[in-house]
Amino acid sequence: MRAKRGRYGFTLIELLVVIAIIAILIGLLLPAVQKVRAAAARIKCANNMKQIGLAAHNYHDSNGRFPYAVSYFQPGESTASYVSGWILLLPYLEQDNVAKRWNPKLPRNSTDDSDGDGYTNMSLQALPIPTYTCPAMSPPSAANGGALGTAPETRAPSSYVFSAGTPTCYDATYAAPYSTGASDGVILPIRNKSYAVDPSQRDVAGNSPVRMTDIGDGTSNTFLAGECDFKPAGTPSTSGPVWAYGYFYNWTGTNGGLNKRDGGYAGANFGTFRSEHTGGAYFVMADGSAQFLRDGIDPVTFAGLGTRNGGEVVTLP
Repeated sequence: MRAKRGRYGFTLIELLVVIAIIAILIGLLLPAVQKVRAAAARIKCANNMKQIGLAAHNYHDSNGRFPYAVSYFQPGESTASYVSGWILLLPYLEQDNVAKRWNPKLPRNSTDDSDGDGYTNMSLQALPIPTYTCPAMSPPSAANGGALGTAPETRAPSSYVFSAGTPTCYDATYAAPYSTGASDGVILPIRNKSYAVDPSQRDVAGNSPVRMTDIGDGTSNTFLAGECDFKPAGTPSTSGPVWAYGYFYNWTGTNGGLNKRDGGYAGANFGTFRSEHTGGAYFVMADGSAQFLRDGIDPVTFAGLGTRNGGEVVTLP
């Protein structure tokens, strides 16, 4: 008599049950994984902000003042180079290898390598700086265009903008009365002229680098910098911050609000405070502390946190 053969493998119904169970487990685990990733991104971003705050304080200790947001012309020069304050902070963020090779007298897209070190401003500006990049930020929609430059120029994107006070970068550059008035924040633009035109090379309205003692509202109640991204209208674009070109791509003010993405504000493309963290954005205060501010913050409070000496009575929510 022939022995009965054992059954091997699964029936179709058993396979479908296993697949269904796996799908349910994935559905349960995926949100948890996403939450862990989001939490890790927030921790990294907060640490970036603290490092930026510490670098700004170390710069102040060394120079007696905070860095500027941008200086159109360097002292004694007649070529506009638009050096950004983010370049000034590089030596204090263990990026001295980049800072030493950057020529502040030349524009960011200069291909001059007269010192023969193999680097130019053009090549350096394409380097991503880890401390200037939030892991939650979506990448730009393209490698060139908009704030990223016209090919072959490629400017590395970043995630943070200095706080110049009330006016955004667009306001302070183009929109009167801000474009002809002094800025009221901590990290200010120096909109000066060439040495050949104005040997004093002062800002058009008297802006000068801020000292700690100039912050009458208190360093813990005044923005130093905050987050930004490349989604001014809610979808990835080429409009956002870059660390190497100070013209108006890496500093802003509170006029643009927080996390407004309707694309209706003229200055939004060039920089307003916005973040891809759920519910708000990180800021570093003038005392070096990192704070997460919710989207629903009172607009009057938000505006007051931008000024260094406005006399507003504000409390962080």
